[in-house]
Amino acid sequence: GLGDCIRDRFKIGTELEFRTHDYLKEVDRFSAGINLQYKVNDWLKATAGHIFIFGHNGSEKKTHFDENGSEDGFNYEHSYWEKRNRVYIALTGEMKIGRVKLSLRERLQYTRTHAEIIDEDKHRFKTESEWDDAAMDFVDKTTWLAPETEKETKKHKNNTVLRSRLTAKWDIKNCKASPFISTELYTRIDKWRGFDKLRSRIGASYKIDKDNAIDIYYLFEKGGKKGSSNTHAIGIGYSLDL
Repeated sequence: GLGDCIRDRFKIGTELEFRTHDYLKEVDRFSAGINLQYKVNDWLKATAGHIFIFGHNGSEKKTHFDENGSEDGFNYEHSYWEKRNRVYIALTGEMKIGRVKLSLRERLQYTRTHAEIIDEDKHRFKTESEWDDAAMDFVDKTTWLAPETEKETKKHKNNTVLRSRLTAKWDIKNCKASPFISTELYTRIDKWRGFDKLRSRIGASYKIDKDNAIDIYYLFEKGGKKGSSNTHAIGIGYSLDL
């Protein structure tokens, strides 16, 4: 009947994720989301969802220059947590070759990072020429001033990204754990600059039952922007389909 058709075609899903970096020393982020899935046919499904992300930003030291362009100290930004809201739509195609399931997901997402007020220490020095008896000449003497702590506002940010992910998952006979490997390309849509980052994961998915699963994985992320650093992280994810 109609009820069975709706249950077969539609699913409500939830997901939780916890991620660390720096060899498990620091928490990188927590996230929780809900989504609605529609099974178009046996190999294609469409998804729409929302995710709330609580992400950690580490402390950062930035060189400071005076109005003449000369270095006069540095600013030290304290670490802080930021809040992000993300909405997305996605199409996922799947095919099975032997015991390996291949899937390609194209996901368009919009993320708003909310403004935050953080502490920033301002360290400054002054340089003056003083007579040095030993050198019999004037030499520059640098004196550091007492640092001052001020509030700094991190403005809100918006971005729209296309995420293309290819995944291979192995179905091992009589085993609830399924190893997987994936590669995902991030491309900014609202500000074109080539690929934004490339993310790879390797891990395993453990199916508790037909609706509950836990993922444990290692993540490597390569930034596409000039000067961006690579990221290594360990993550745990939980998903529930209703």
